[in-house]
Amino acid sequence: MKIMAVDDERLALSEFRDTCNEIEGIESIETFSNPMDALGYVATEKIDVAFLDIEMPMVRGIELAERLKKIDPNIKIIFVTGYAQYAFDAFGVNAVDYVLKPYTTDMIRRALEKASLIKDKGKDPKITVKTFGYFDVFVQGKPIVFSSAKSKELLALLVDRKGGVVSTEQAINVLWNDRDYDEKVQSLFRKVLKSLRGALEDVGVSDIFIDNRNQRAVDSSKFACDYYDLLNNKADAENEYFGKYMTQYEWARETERMLDELVENRK
Repeated sequence: MKIMAVDDERLALSEFRDTCNEIEGIESIETFSNPMDALGYVATEKIDVAFLDIEMPMVRGIELAERLKKIDPNIKIIFVTGYAQYAFDAFGVNAVDYVLKPYTTDMIRRALEKASLIKDKGKDPKITVKTFGYFDVFVQGKPIVFSSAKSKELLALLVDRKGGVVSTEQAINVLWNDRDYDEKVQSLFRKVLKSLRGALEDVGVSDIFIDNRNQRAVDSSKFACDYYDLLNNKADAENEYFGKYMTQYEWARETERMLDELVENRK
C-alpha cells in the first residue's frame, strides 16, 4: 500500500512517518508540508491512501481532499485532526475515516485496515480474463471452475462482444449452431444462464454479468482483459498475442483473423 501525509507542521509529518514504519504492508510513505506539492505528486504517481490534516493555512484538508479526488477518484482519504467537531465534515467528501490527534500506531493501523476493505471504483483488478490461447477467467490469480462448458462459452461470447448486448436468439445460434431455435434449446439456454450465474456468484464476481430479460452482456469496466488491451494499443499487449484467440471456440476464428490483421498493420 502506498500512502502519503499532508500537514503544514513538519514535526507532525516526522512523527507520522515514524508511526507508519511500525506498520507492516506499507510499501512507501510520502510526506508533504505544502498541499500544492501533494497535488502535483498525485497527478503523476499512484497513491492508495492520503492522510490529510484538516486545519492547514494554505488549503484546508476538506478542499484538498476534493481536489485529490478529482485527480484520482480511487484515492482513499483519511483525515487527521485535533478537533473532534471536524469529524462530520470528513464524511462529506467520502472519507474512509478520521484519526484524532494525538494518535497511536494502532489507530493508524485500524484506519488503514478500514481503507483496504473498500474497493476502488471502475475496473476491479482482481478479475483477469485471458483470451489469447485458451479462454479462461481468473479471480485473484485462481481460475473460475465452470460446471458447464456451455456456461463458460457463453461468458467467452459476451467478452468477445466487448460489452455489447447479445440476445437470447443470438447466443443460442452461436452455442448450438446446428439446432433449431425451439423451446427445447431455449430450455437448455436457461440452464446455462443459471449455471453461469452460479459460477460467478461462487467467487463473488457476479457483477460482471449483466442479465436483462432477453439481453445479456458483460460489464467490461470490471475486469482486465488481454483482448481489450490489444484493441486499445496498450503497451506490451502485442507481445502477449501469438496468433491464437479463444482456441477452443470455432466461432472465435473471425475475431482471431481481425487481430492478426490488426497486429500486422501496426508493424
